[in-house]
Amino acid sequence: MNRLRWWAGAAVATVVLAVVAVFALGVPRRSAFLAREAPKACDLVTRDGPFGAVNVCTPLGRRTPPLGTPEGTAFLFLETERGPAVVRIDYSETGRQPFTARAVEIPAWEAPGISHDTAQRLKEAVNQRGGLRTQPWTVSGRA
Repeated sequence: MNRLRWWAGAAVATVVLAVVAVFALGVPRRSAFLAREAPKACDLVTRDGPFGAVNVCTPLGRRTPPLGTPEGTAFLFLETERGPAVVRIDYSETGRQPFTARAVEIPAWEAPGISHDTAQRLKEAVNQRGGLRTQPWTVSGRA
């Protein structure tokens, strides 16, 4: 019976430590920030960007990593003057205003929810532009 109590106590302590770790890392705060700001990501990239005017912007998803930078990521599919593009917006310094958001073009296989046909269109557009724009540009906050 003592062994059962010891294992039960260890299991409860493990669960408590896991919950404390999640809150200590700020995952709920960063996730709430991303839920609030990711829908506005299209507004950030339509203002100014390397692809010319953005005709259509479609959010593809978002991710809150448990550790490190970026503190949150949103994925966008853009139809632009220079062809389609997939962009990742990396958010940092989310605990203060203004937060920083940087965009970078990514290959289709890194973006969630891209169909095979769309991936082929993206590949052709990237080739016509001379390759991926791997140099990030600031869309919000400090450069």
